[in-house]
Amino acid sequence: MTETDNKPEPDEPLTYETRDIDPEHTLLPMLIAGLVLVVLGAIVVMMFV
Repeated sequence: MTETDNKPEPDEPLTYETRDIDPEHTLLPMLIAGLVLVVLGAIVVMMFV
């Protein structure tokens, strides 16, 4: 097999562009949903105790 020519050079730093990240794809909605689920789970557990 042959190597492709589009690999970065070893001393070339890898850069990532962050301007294409949508606000909907951040961790904040997932953290809020997790907090809500933890609170609901605690309420359900407390009903049986």
